[in-house]
Amino acid sequence: MIQIGALALALLAASGCAHSKGGPRARDAVYLDQGWGDAERRIFYRTSQGTRLLPLSWFLALEREDSEARFAASDHVTRYGLIEDPGSKSNPEHLPVGFARDVDAATGEVYVGFTCGTCHTRQISYRGAKIWIDGGPANFDQVAFTDAVFGALARTLKTPEKLDRFARAVLKDDRGEASVRALRAQMEKMLEAVRLQVVTGGGGAHATVAGFGRLDALGSAGNLLSGQIDPKSLRMKNAPVDYPHLWDTTTYDWVQWNGAIMQPMARNIAEAFGAGAHMQLVPASQGTRVQVQSSIRVDKLYLLEQQVEKLRAPRWPEHLFGRIDQERAARGRLLYSAHCAKCHEPGLTPPNEHGKRFRRAMMSPLDEIGTDPTGAVNFNERTVDLGALGLGRMGLAQALALGTQAIRETNYEAHGLSPEQRLAWDGYRPNAWRAPLAYKARDLRGIWATAPYLHNGSVPSLYELLLPADRRAKRFYRGSTEFDPRRVGLRVEPFQGGFELVTDLIGNSNAGHEYRDGPREKGVIGPALTEEERWDLVEYLKTL
Repeated sequence: MIQIGALALALLAASGCAHSKGGPRARDAVYLDQGWGDAERRIFYRTSQGTRLLPLSWFLALEREDSEARFAASDHVTRYGLIEDPGSKSNPEHLPVGFARDVDAATGEVYVGFTCGTCHTRQISYRGAKIWIDGGPANFDQVAFTDAVFGALARTLKTPEKLDRFARAVLKDDRGEASVRALRAQMEKMLEAVRLQVVTGGGGAHATVAGFGRLDALGSAGNLLSGQIDPKSLRMKNAPVDYPHLWDTTTYDWVQWNGAIMQPMARNIAEAFGAGAHMQLVPASQGTRVQVQSSIRVDKLYLLEQQVEKLRAPRWPEHLFGRIDQERAARGRLLYSAHCAKCHEPGLTPPNEHGKRFRRAMMSPLDEIGTDPTGAVNFNERTVDLGALGLGRMGLAQALALGTQAIRETNYEAHGLSPEQRLAWDGYRPNAWRAPLAYKARDLRGIWATAPYLHNGSVPSLYELLLPADRRAKRFYRGSTEFDPRRVGLRVEPFQGGFELVTDLIGNSNAGHEYRDGPREKGVIGPALTEEERWDLVEYLKTL
């Protein structure tokens, strides 16, 4: 059998990004009315998908690489954009929002791993208030965080004093020569898997650092799927994209920035896979399909999907950011109808065989939209060799379809689901994948709460998105949570620990989606707007 573990999560580690000084805290947050109460939030923040970063005892015992201070302390982990949870009966260790415990049924080992809330919970700040955006794109620098976790683990293994303290904390009364030797072996095995993934598929001269709020998710998924089967198919990750917002996600026929996935369960299995679920793939033999044994909790994925179905887009909080100028917004509404609605309000699909209708994903070809093509092109062109599993070379989309289907089938059978239950858990959609050379235009409700903009987060504000591309910022800082209600974005000035996004790097282009007079060439989607028209349109977008 071929082992693919959550250890490969560290292939996200493209080091070199600074950490923000301090991060948002859940305490005293202002919640907006998005259809959720405390019960839905607890499920979203703490329900395990089956992902496993480290054994929980390791994570709590781990020291920072450069000191004896505890790695998991709130003042440290919030530097990576995580949100502090002040703790409750269900969170006695004060784990950050989006961290969940998972118990290995075979060994009884308790793990800690990421759940949906890690990357899809946002806090923004304004004049001292902390505004909570459930389902919003997080500010989390997952790459730098995992790099730091495994860097600290490696330093512990190399430093006798650190290793002694770590072993005492982890093993407690079971500490002895044999148990310490076994612990060392476990640590070495984990770090070797990490090293292979990072060296061959993570960083390097051609990688693009993701920074706060971004991740090359499809590139990581490809590396996770193929890395230990066909190391030659590992690729540098050079197409980071923003974590997407989740409201309205469940209503679409196709999801992901490139509209690659149709079925909700397959989407969530792939997400859990990329976030560090443990699994073993059993090669197919004649007349049998690939078998999968995994830690993925499909019942919990369905539970989490049910919470997202309740989630509504946040409305502009006038009591915090100021009143919307209704006259200006009315003029902006006319501009929106003329220039935006054709892509962002595409309507519904016809009823499918189950009588269900969904929002139609409006796909904009790369040659039309003109935004950075790297993510869509990488996914379209990449192939993996799954010969070790009894399969051949195939496109990444097809490989991920097979992998998610195998996980789905194995788990559905284990749960004994009826055909009707399977349809419900599938969201009444087939497990279809594709790799179009295009990006999806989404409904713009709540768009004010999702800056920066474009799929790769290369434009800091709605106002700037309406400028010709040559007038947009060529470099700006990400990582601040401070909101700019006028331009509708986050503050971009340099600050200690911020991440500087440079738009002339591969994957970071801020071109395309522009309004400019002249011929309708690549990337131009409408005529030039006057300064007043830009502000009118920004004001209207606040109302959505």
